[in-house]
Amino acid sequence: MEHTVLEEMNYSGSGKTELELRTLLGCFLFSGDDVEKKIKVLSGGEKARVALAKTIVSKANFLLLDEPTNHLDMHSVDLLIEALNKYEGSYILVSHDRYFVNKTANKIWEIEDYKIKEFVGTYDEWERWKQERKAVENTKGKKPEIIPFEKKVEPKQNNRPSENREQQKELQKLKKQFELLEEEVSKTTKEKKQLEASLALPEIYSDQEKFIEAEKKYHLKKEQLSKVNAEYEKLFEKMMVMEENVS
Repeated sequence: MEHTVLEEMNYSGSGKTELELRTLLGCFLFSGDDVEKKIKVLSGGEKARVALAKTIVSKANFLLLDEPTNHLDMHSVDLLIEALNKYEGSYILVSHDRYFVNKTANKIWEIEDYKIKEFVGTYDEWERWKQERKAVENTKGKKPEIIPFEKKVEPKQNNRPSENREQQKELQKLKKQFELLEEEVSKTTKEKKQLEASLALPEIYSDQEKFIEAEKKYHLKKEQLSKVNAEYEKLFEKMMVMEENVS
């Protein structure tokens, strides 16, 4: 026999009352008669939300979550983040959603050379650490330039100071670009957080059209920030290499 959404929640063994279960389901966008829908008629996203709601109310002390944000809208993702941050047990999650990982994980496991390497911290902290480590490796691992004997004649030696001045000018240009890019990253991050906060406003998530429009703006800003961050990292590495050459 196929269960309804509410019946499925009752079988979770949480011990919660029907009112408490209805309240929780309301948070996952199942309101009114929606809780009486049969599981078989739900969409993939709705089934995922039911599964997450069941997980949250279960008495399990360990969770293994594989791409839990698939098929979820931003409001549901934020609800899941809030629930996991209040969860008293342990959990392992696998996800490509950087926003979700950064808001939930306090340890990052990276598989490198067939070994699991652990980093204690958030995803953003891990990203910064990786960036700094890569920059150091690039500068330390740079092979010295092999200068043929014929280049050591007097005319070439006289040109070196001017070449160095050109590199310094180029480095100054890169630094100015880097400062502007830092401001853009800061501005775009702030705008993304504002759009993210707007998704949690009752007047937004209670109106489907407004919510869809707000979510669309959020994803566009998120993509913009990802591009700016990639440019920022690329320029940072280039600047580090040039500073090593000029010094």
